[in-house]
Amino acid sequence: MKPDTTHYGMKYILPENLNDDELLGLLAGIPSDVYKLPENQGVALDFQTRKCSSELIIQMLREIVWEKNIRVIAWLCQNEESRKLLRSAGLSTQEPEPEEKKSLKQVNQIPEQKNIILKEKKYPGWKVIFNSLRSGQRIETEGDVLVWGHLNAGAEIVAGGSIIVAGKLHGIVHAGGYGRKDIFVWSGCFETPQIRLANKLCYADPDSTTCWSKCALITLEDGTPVIRENKFFKNLSLG
Repeated sequence: MKPDTTHYGMKYILPENLNDDELLGLLAGIPSDVYKLPENQGVALDFQTRKCSSELIIQMLREIVWEKNIRVIAWLCQNEESRKLLRSAGLSTQEPEPEEKKSLKQVNQIPEQKNIILKEKKYPGWKVIFNSLRSGQRIETEGDVLVWGHLNAGAEIVAGGSIIVAGKLHGIVHAGGYGRKDIFVWSGCFETPQIRLANKLCYADPDSTTCWSKCALITLEDGTPVIRENKFFKNLSLG
């Protein structure tokens, strides 16, 4: 997979195997606080190869976009029929262009502004995945990654920021892949032999790692990877 920087806010890669009602239920179940993004950011919905009907699009607009007041700035889909339908409704099917590229276009016209514009650094944002990643799948982004599922053995995530895997962590993760050190890896069930944070490699095995098969938080402390059981969630009482 090519690098995908969610510089515009949040990108949701939606499962293809859900029916329309299940997909609407999935989107409706996301807390509205997730969508409180800065003024210049929004949400991209990636339907992958899903065929979207006009009824589904209208329902998403009425029940999700308008009801929750979400700024959906891109409706991404690999299905040509779906793209034509989305475009005919006036919806953008193109991923937003990075602000850096827009700024550089302006630089070509006004050379004296070049040094000022190149110093600006935009936060790439979160990439949210609503399914498990199987062997052979690879996610790469300059921002942070949240996986609402498992990272199976043979799957890989490379992120410029932090990585959260809500389920079992079996695959390979590299947080801080582009030099950042203020990053972490969190897993609902830690079961991977190695992870990388920035330029540090951390090894683990079931016999010597006390948080194996438990909720774990891995951080960089004074340049050294530290793995610890994340007992906060174990002791958290809801209700």
